[in-house]
Amino acid sequence: MGNEIPLIIKLLYRGMVTGPEPRLWPDELKDDPVAGHGLWSFYSGLRIGLQLGSACLEEP
Repeated sequence: MGNEIPLIIKLLYRGMVTGPEPRLWPDELKDDPVAGHGLWSFYSGLRIGLQLGSACLEEP
């Protein structure tokens, strides 16, 4: 795979990842934008992954 990021990942990133939005961060991270945005991004990605996994398990 190397260092090249697949096009689909780039498209999904641009369509789903928001810019820093302090109102979505826990109060204790509002003064640390890197940690706040990192935590929110991780949470969002985990949530999307779980939704995708759940959708794959559904019967048609």
